[in-house]
Amino acid sequence: MKKQITMMFWGAVAMMMMTHAVNAGATEAETLKLSKMALSSRLDVQTVAKDYLYIGNGVAVTKARREMNAALKAFSAKQKKLNVALNDPKIKNLIAFVEMNIEELKDVLKKPYGFDNAELVMDLAEAISEGEKKISKSIHKKSKVKSLKFAGQRYNVTQIAKYYMAYQSGFKDNVLVHQMKQAVGDLEKALKVMVNNKENTPKMNKILNRIDKQWKIVHQFYLDIEEGGLPLIVFQTSNRLSEGFHSYIKEFIKVKAAVGHNK
Repeated sequence: MKKQITMMFWGAVAMMMMTHAVNAGATEAETLKLSKMALSSRLDVQTVAKDYLYIGNGVAVTKARREMNAALKAFSAKQKKLNVALNDPKIKNLIAFVEMNIEELKDVLKKPYGFDNAELVMDLAEAISEGEKKISKSIHKKSKVKSLKFAGQRYNVTQIAKYYMAYQSGFKDNVLVHQMKQAVGDLEKALKVMVNNKENTPKMNKILNRIDKQWKIVHQFYLDIEEGGLPLIVFQTSNRLSEGFHSYIKEFIKVKAAVGHNK
């Protein structure tokens, strides 16, 4: 199933090489906002996949269901905005491909939880994530602004929690374990870069200190994926880490904006 979805996705991409990403006359800020919107949709859909696994395995069901529904709602709202704002036919076709897959995803979510449905949810989430990343990159080419210095940490945290629960759900293959450990390594490197960032304010350092303490406690839990037994701890701490990274990045953007305004 995963191979079929991947082949469908890349077949669509080959037909949809993107040129003009945004409507004529769009400002630099609008272009960058659209690019970030598409990229943030990847977090939404991975959150859905992660929460589906937790709900299906009876872990943090109420919170996971609430979080999953909110992520689906956020994803749909972003897609509507992108569809209205982007007028290039090739990108619209790719958006249509993403929407086709999200509708299939929604249908699977309504069905009883099982190994096959869980596998399909994860595969669809990966295909949709790739589509959103391609849309974001195509839009960003029109922007003169460089990519945000710190981005992707919340996505990595969500992936880690998803991989952990997937393994506990029976997806016990070496590829998943490798992906899990790679995500942990990427997050650890990103955290070190943040801690050593010379532009950190006292408030940013306070946020980082809290993140770093949590990370030192739980990162070994993530690496010990084969041992399992800690799904609720992984769910809760992953959410806390995600919230911490979100707070740091918001403060980072705020500081950078203030510096740019004062120049």
